[in-house]
Amino acid sequence: MSKAFSNSARNGNGRQKACKYLNEVALSNALEMAKELISVINKVPVTVFLWRPEKYWPAEFVSENIKQFGYAVEEFTSGKLLYGNIVHPDDLGRVERELLRRIDEDYVDFSQEYRILTKSGEVRWVDERTFIEADENGVVKYLKGIILDITERKRKEKLLYIQRDLGIALSTSSSLNETLEKLLDSCLQIDEINAGGVYLIDEKTGDMALAVHRGLSPNFVEYGSHYSANSPNTRLVMIGQPVYKQHIDLLLTSRDDALRHENLRAAAIIPIRSGEKIIAAFYLASSLEYEFPDSVRTVIETIAIQFGAFISRIRLEEKLKECIKEKKF
Repeated sequence: MSKAFSNSARNGNGRQKACKYLNEVALSNALEMAKELISVINKVPVTVFLWRPEKYWPAEFVSENIKQFGYAVEEFTSGKLLYGNIVHPDDLGRVERELLRRIDEDYVDFSQEYRILTKSGEVRWVDERTFIEADENGVVKYLKGIILDITERKRKEKLLYIQRDLGIALSTSSSLNETLEKLLDSCLQIDEINAGGVYLIDEKTGDMALAVHRGLSPNFVEYGSHYSANSPNTRLVMIGQPVYKQHIDLLLTSRDDALRHENLRAAAIIPIRSGEKIIAAFYLASSLEYEFPDSVRTVIETIAIQFGAFISRIRLEEKLKECIKEKKF
């Protein structure tokens, strides 16, 4: 019996050691798999969160990709920063209400789009896929979120709407000034642009004069409203190519020195053609951006190409009206 008991004890110890070894192997494999999963997550352009279902969503976990928005992982996992703190104030209420509604309706997952603020204060659009983790009693334990930056997609969508709406608006324009104002206003709907004007080229003298403007200071309007045909500014337009520079780099004459202290950064000069003839030009600028992204450049250049004919048509119609009026008198 003593021998049997001894054998049983050894067998029991052996099983314990085997189980311990297998558990250690399983844990090691699980950790390796977790590391591999995190490595994969960090290589794709999404940010993964694990939130507690509390106000403003404190984070238990956040992937390294949060750095694309300027934040460090520790800012969230330490509790210093809550996710709700970076949701755009104008969207926060809607995001909260949508989450509560989905929980009440027993959703397992859902998606929504909203804006967040980067650490530098830049606004980004994100698409969030939320997975709701609840226990057997329906009590929510965790929220898993996958965040994808869709800023560029939203920008392109908005620019397409601007072009569509402009085409509709111009089809009903009846005066040159109204046409130019609608052209300029459409450009100012682009987030990166908050100031500008449209210059017309005089058909007889070749001079360039500011016809309509928005967001430009009285000082700019006074000193930057007229350029002779031989001025560097007009010659630059007549080359016929879009120019993108800093505002200060587009001050080409001594008269332009008065515009040196304008609160403008990124600037663009876009010639507007009718056929092969340059008839006008956009001057578009930003007091916030240092450079216009390619998507913005594409749209303002497209507007200039598509709608130059409208300006020529309205100009011709106004000339005909003047001729008819003169003949009557």
